Amino acid sequence: MKKLIVLLLLMVPFVCQAQTSEEKYYIYNIVSFEGDFTKEGFKVFYDDGVEVKRLRNDKGEKARFSTPAGALMYFISQGWEMFQSGATSKGSSYQGTGSSHTSSYWILRKPCTKEEFEKAVEAAKKK
Repeated sequence: MKKLIVLLLLMVPFVCQAQTSEEKYYIYNIVSFEGDFTKEGFKVFYDDGVEVKRLRNDKGEKARFSTPAGALMYFISQGWEMFQSGATSKGSSYQGTGSSHTSSYWILRKPCTKEEFEKAVEAAKKK
C-alpha cells in the first residue's frame, strides 16, 4: 500500500503538467533593411509569408526610420515581439581583392488564434 501511495505521489507532477499545457500560435514576419545603419533614412522591408514588401505608413507612403531602434519600436507598438535576429553575408574575391555584404534581419512574431495561424499557413503556400 505504501508503494502505491509513493508511486501516485511521483506521478502527480506529470498529471498536473499535462492539464495546463495548451498550444500557442504565432504569426511571423521577417524584417530586413536596406541602407547603412549609421546613416539616417534606411528602408525597411518585411516578409509576411506571402510576399516581401516595402514597409508603408498609414497614408501608404514608404516608411523610413532614422535608426534601427526606431523601426523596432514601431513594430513593437503594432503588437509584434522580437523572436530572433541574425545576419547573412555574401562576398567575392578576385586576384587578392574582394568585397562582402552583410544583411541584418529580425524575425518578429505576434500571438494569434489557431484559425488565424491556419489561414496564414494556407495563404503562404505557393500555388
